[in-house]
Amino acid sequence: MKRPSSLTRAADLGEPELDKRLMRRFPVFDDMIEAAERRIPRRIAGYLLGGADSERGLAENRAAFQRIQLVPRYGVDLSKLSLAVDVLGQTYSAPIGVAPVGYTGAIWPGAERALAEAAQRSNVPFITSTFAIESLETIIGYAPDVAWFQLYYFKTKEHSLDLIERAKRAGYRVLVVTIDIPVYSKRTRDHRNGLEFPPAVSLSLLAEVARTPVWSAEYLKRPYPLPGNLMRYAANPAGGAAALRELLAQTEIQALSWEALAELRKAWPGKLVVKGIQHPRDAEAAVAAGADGIIVSNHGGRQFDGAPASIDSLPAVAEAVGGRAVVMLDSGVRSGLDVAKALVRGAQCCFAGRAFVAACAAAGHPGAAHAMGVFQDEIATALGQLGASSPAALRADRTREWLSP
Repeated sequence: MKRPSSLTRAADLGEPELDKRLMRRFPVFDDMIEAAERRIPRRIAGYLLGGADSERGLAENRAAFQRIQLVPRYGVDLSKLSLAVDVLGQTYSAPIGVAPVGYTGAIWPGAERALAEAAQRSNVPFITSTFAIESLETIIGYAPDVAWFQLYYFKTKEHSLDLIERAKRAGYRVLVVTIDIPVYSKRTRDHRNGLEFPPAVSLSLLAEVARTPVWSAEYLKRPYPLPGNLMRYAANPAGGAAALRELLAQTEIQALSWEALAELRKAWPGKLVVKGIQHPRDAEAAVAAGADGIIVSNHGGRQFDGAPASIDSLPAVAEAVGGRAVVMLDSGVRSGLDVAKALVRGAQCCFAGRAFVAACAAAGHPGAAHAMGVFQDEIATALGQLGASSPAALRADRTREWLSP
């Protein structure tokens, strides 16, 4: 079976030897995550890889994917295998995208640009975080055709509305409203590691930095990593870390009501997606408030330790929405096989956050293109084994009964 022509690898970008080296070192995302944990400071790694409270929810996301078995089907013509999907009125080259991860550019300096550019080349969605280091205006320049913007609803409501206006002016076509932070949650690793944004200089932090020389060298090439979308709202935008600390103390995320979501719907002329839904009735309420899409998500296990795995919540949400909105999924996605499992359960597209950012931390900026290629190759393999010539065929043809009893 030939690899679909839409796939983008480092080899396609004129770097075949680099592509081979990365595949030898990092054939799967678990390898990239393990390497990332070694290459970045401990408290930064804890922020990227940790979850809420006991981290049971974090582990359950992975365990739930691993419990699902798919029965392969053969004897199918795969000569026209394609990974292309239609999502929110646009055709993308694969059913995978980059989920928003706050402070990505601090986890690995320059990672936001690397991932956005790789998403543009691969023609897959890239969701720009409210808490990105680079501004939304800058990031859409890297990914003009595929960038979406993720929004938090702040107690300082004018900041949220201004972010919407900025996203409109910049040319974003999809707004992703994250709903699953009605209150702040305890991130256990962050407490143990003493993480804070912006980080306070201490002997322990300096010791961690000294043990990660490659990260430190990349960090020193760039300005101090401040969230580019938010600094203009600081009392002193040029005040650096002190100004950010003051701003974060005043700018809190608040619970978003369905009425408030309907107001945001009126303010946004493009496609509106609600991220963080797990209950079918919440999905119905989001659609009633004007959502065009739902991302089934438990925030990667970072918000509520008692929540079910996103992949387990997916079927009921997909059934409740019933085609009235696009249903997508994130949380726990670390392979193309995971994407195939989500497609069979009713998703039209998946997003991964940790996996993509870890790829950059493990391999530097080339890790972004490598991660895109690994996901797409694995999705193609899964479709081929399941006898599906496209993601739509995998979702639509329920008579094949791919799900193992």
